[in-house]
Amino acid sequence: MKTLLPIPAAIFIAFLLYSTTINSQISIVSIPEVSPEEMVEHLIGPGVYFDNVYYQGAGIASGIFSNGSSTNIGIETGVFLTSGSGAIIPGPNSSSSASVSNGLGGHPLLNNITTAPTYDASVLEFDFVPLNDTVKCNFVFGSEEYNEYVGSTFNDVFGFFVTGPNPNGGMYTNKNIALVPDTDTFIAINNVNNGYANPGVVPTGPCTHCEYFVDNTGGVSIQYDAFTTVITLWVLVTPDETYSFSIAIGDAGDHIFDSGVLLEGASFKSLGPPEFLAFGFLMENNPELNFDINGQLIGNEVFLEMPAGTDLTNLVASFEVRGVEVLVEDILQQTGTTANDFTEPLIYHLEGYAENDWVVHAYIVADVTQHKLNSVIVGPNPAVGKICIDQVQGINVNIYNLLGNKIYEQTSAKNNNPVTVDNLLQGIYFVELSKDGYSEIRKVVVN
Repeated sequence: MKTLLPIPAAIFIAFLLYSTTINSQISIVSIPEVSPEEMVEHLIGPGVYFDNVYYQGAGIASGIFSNGSSTNIGIETGVFLTSGSGAIIPGPNSSSSASVSNGLGGHPLLNNITTAPTYDASVLEFDFVPLNDTVKCNFVFGSEEYNEYVGSTFNDVFGFFVTGPNPNGGMYTNKNIALVPDTDTFIAINNVNNGYANPGVVPTGPCTHCEYFVDNTGGVSIQYDAFTTVITLWVLVTPDETYSFSIAIGDAGDHIFDSGVLLEGASFKSLGPPEFLAFGFLMENNPELNFDINGQLIGNEVFLEMPAGTDLTNLVASFEVRGVEVLVEDILQQTGTTANDFTEPLIYHLEGYAENDWVVHAYIVADVTQHKLNSVIVGPNPAVGKICIDQVQGINVNIYNLLGNKIYEQTSAKNNNPVTVDNLLQGIYFVELSKDGYSEIRKVVVN
């Protein structure tokens, strides 16, 4: 039988104050000070839309953390769920049995994967739509069950369950993707450890996936006796379909000795190719412009002709990407918001499922005027099975696939009827527009 060592109330309160205030280490904000919707917003990165958030569990058990870089968990900020209280997470590791029992039940999904009934479950659920074919998220799992209950029935557990279309056929139904890397083994005390040890003693084996295990005996920044390294979970998905996630953690075997999971902020991503689909300067974001400027995308470069007198030192770019983070000198860029100096070619670094640098050239052309190509609408982007082009009277239109093969051609359209090219395979297409010696290329993704 496991026994929780009593902690006098005054000492426990002093411990919490010391952990969260005096040390100024990891900072914890729990429900209801933060809402479940705000938790999901904090978790979501590029390429994902979410809805229908639901939380089951105690308010003190879940929330948002920050200042993680002051600790040894390897995550700066994110979302936490525990089987007790988030206030226990901050260090030092001054107890081998820190715990809060919330008197709540477990969860069937957790009961299905661990070795004993679960209790005090915290479960965060939401629906999401990915823009690309893979979803990823980073996490750290920690517990007070380490190291003295390794190999016991007190096998506290964490699960990340997905439901929705399987791109390889059929459906995912509560498929657990929180696994030891390159295995089908779920994340729990007995599955990631370096063997049994008495309280306060560093374990010496035997190793069970201990390459992902961090012993925290005597640690100064986190209370949990041990935790995992940062682990990335992932799942293949179908772009633009709706999925549901259930993120759950719980005690196993009894209500005591807390466990928790820390999910890295903005790490829940659906990443795409590191490419600009469009880049330009819009009048609405740059008051000195008299018309929109659309960039010409050639290879990994963007060219923009600017009217005489344009101040290039403080322009706000608008761009389209698909599930990609955009940075300039490590500063995250927000389309239509972030201003930059374009007096010299500027390097934009795009991070998706791969990385790529784009060079943006904005240069003054004395006689540049608003061109009729600015009125041409190519969309939607991304499109589904077809490309639609509007306002094309007098415009030459060529469409190329990613291999450079021309799949459509129209010379100087006689009227302004929209052009639709359908039955297209998934992929990237280039729409070349030209008139009176001026041309530009628009990039479109077709799903």
